[in-house]
Amino acid sequence: MNEVVLNELPDNWEWVKLGDVVTKIIGGGTPSKNKPQYWEGDIPWLTVKDMRSRRPADAMDHIGEKAVEESSTNIIPEDTVIIATRIGLGKVIRVPYKAAINQDLKALVVPPEIDKGYLEYWFVSKTQYLESIGSGTTVKGIRLEQVRDLDFPFAPPEQQKRIVAKIEELFSHIDAGIEALKKAKQLIKQYRQSVLKAAVTGELTNKWREENSRSHASDWLEHIAGLRERLVADGIIAKQKKTTVIDEDDLPYQIPESWKWMRLDDFVLASVDCPHSTPKYKEHGKKCVRTADFLPGRLVMDNVRYVTPEAFDERNKRLIPQSDDVLYSREGGILGVACMIPEGEEVCLGQRMVIFRTESKLASIYLMHNLNSPLIVQRVKSLTGGSASPHLNVGEIRNFLLPIPPKQECEALLLTLEEKLSSIERIEHEIDMQLVKSEKNKQSVLSSAFIGKLN
Repeated sequence: MNEVVLNELPDNWEWVKLGDVVTKIIGGGTPSKNKPQYWEGDIPWLTVKDMRSRRPADAMDHIGEKAVEESSTNIIPEDTVIIATRIGLGKVIRVPYKAAINQDLKALVVPPEIDKGYLEYWFVSKTQYLESIGSGTTVKGIRLEQVRDLDFPFAPPEQQKRIVAKIEELFSHIDAGIEALKKAKQLIKQYRQSVLKAAVTGELTNKWREENSRSHASDWLEHIAGLRERLVADGIIAKQKKTTVIDEDDLPYQIPESWKWMRLDDFVLASVDCPHSTPKYKEHGKKCVRTADFLPGRLVMDNVRYVTPEAFDERNKRLIPQSDDVLYSREGGILGVACMIPEGEEVCLGQRMVIFRTESKLASIYLMHNLNSPLIVQRVKSLTGGSASPHLNVGEIRNFLLPIPPKQECEALLLTLEEKLSSIERIEHEIDMQLVKSEKNKQSVLSSAFIGKLN
């Protein structure tokens, strides 16, 4: 399949088939994993996972000479354009060393009339098109004849070099802007953490306490304890284990006198771990949340999965999730992230999470921000640091220490905190929009470059 319309080129350019200007296309292969001796050499063996940058310093895997001799892989000369024809369509690299490649990559050997940088940037410009013509049910790929049949804008060699130089000049300015935006985003992230820290240490409401000195956390906590007792008596929630006495030596930092330290399990009304089974997802049905849907402070329902009504009911036997319940990821790549179930959403739990129910929306919001605060994040790191498969036991989470303010102070605290976090989100959104715009500017540069209109 070719592009339907080819743009008009300058008089001294012409459209040609890539296969007509490439001297040779070299494929690769994977040496047998059943022969460990193949994987004991020092020859870089490149795969798509090495294509995270266009100039990878080295390959993740290495093989020996015997692996090259006895498999379908090939040694590619240094500074050869290498493209992905499966999995990472549109990815392209050039490495300053000889390397072997696997079957998902192809090396393009070109004559002196083709500038390698020109060919490389042209492939980058074709990313979206290559993805559009890729085929495959699980992993998209393109065939070798499709590569050879690509329409290539052949410019005079001296113009190819000037175009590459101009692209790199413009890209350097765009990349500098992107780097500045990324640094700004990191600073905003740090500021978010400092705001959360100020909230859970009482710093954010210093002035409020000066004007409301009679309030104390005990009143709120006694209300929660009484409510829990009534719910247990009515059979609505299970009886909690005996409240643990907090050792003064366990306290991580100083809090205001009117606040009180509390075990998480003593602050919530109920806590339930997710079912220990993998749900079978369907195209339609009832919503099932995953930790992949978690962001700090927000449950994202854009790519929600579905289960049958029967599976939905089965997964909710112990506790039916409801609006304002707090979800917390306790295992895997997304670990230690808290969010809340939005108003009106009916969901069941996937895996690797625990759900908390509190006495009010106020308590849920405060709990969520505590779990996302740098102080709890640090606690999670201390419990899981160094683990190849990090996870938190539910008991460990229930024993997290929370600094609890008076209820009225919590209301004032959350009002200030939400205002600051909303401002942070607006800035982050603007930075993200600028980053998207920068990437579009790069594509605009490439689009102009390969029809001879790059000024």
